[in-house]
Amino acid sequence: MKTMASSSAETTMSLTTLFVKRHALVLFFVLACGISWGFFVLSATLPNFPFLFPFGALLAALIVASLTGGMRDLLSRCLRWRVGLRWYAAALLVPAAIGLATVYFNVLLGAPAPTAAQLGPWYGLFLMFPLALIDAPLQEEAGWRGFAMPRFPAGRSPLANSLILGLLLAVWHAPLVVFEPAFAAPYLIGAFASAVVTNWVYYNARGSALLAMVYHTAGNTLGITFRQMLSGPDLVRYFWLLAAFTWVAAVVVILATGPTLQRRRATQPATAQADAVSG
Repeated sequence: MKTMASSSAETTMSLTTLFVKRHALVLFFVLACGISWGFFVLSATLPNFPFLFPFGALLAALIVASLTGGMRDLLSRCLRWRVGLRWYAAALLVPAAIGLATVYFNVLLGAPAPTAAQLGPWYGLFLMFPLALIDAPLQEEAGWRGFAMPRFPAGRSPLANSLILGLLLAVWHAPLVVFEPAFAAPYLIGAFASAVVTNWVYYNARGSALLAMVYHTAGNTLGITFRQMLSGPDLVRYFWLLAAFTWVAAVVVILATGPTLQRRRATQPATAQADAVSG
């Protein structure tokens, strides 16, 4: 027979679980910011503390998913690879096109052209890709697309939700740009466009956080390769051009797909956004 104390504890636990489920997205965002910003402060003040900022999104997702019974869905989205080769191609080629256009026009506007010695061997990008993946996209996209994105209101269009996600991502990244004011404006402007284009891949890839990781990693691979060759005004211009070309891609996506960010009418926005675990 249950005691009054155990019954009260169970009631409290049930109410807590219900509260967390109802406010899972808000709780995720608060935890992601709190953990990541805490890591940032530690890495900025302690010389030997590793840079763990991206892990805030992953840890927040794991915490809230464990409290709400969403671990299976989180894992499913992070491993959802059966999405069609064309979306793998889009996830790789679109950020590559944006990155190469940025570099090309930056050189036209006065930046030094990369030398063969700077670029290294032809296979350097392939070696950089897995390093870029674990540097940030793996942790970030597991949280933002694997956990948070499916919990955005299905009643809003994917485009509206993507723009809101862009704002949340900009806020989350704030500590990284606050000490680099020259890059803050282009980053904030580009964050919205990047959210739209990444989510275009995400929605059409059956809500696959894995494909969002591929897209994010492809962009970061080129960014890591070329940004280290620049400094001063050339680097600032690089970020402005990157934001501009990302917006070009976003506008093309919006014009081609509308607010659903999807071509096929067979896949409704609400279905793609609240896709049940299907492997």
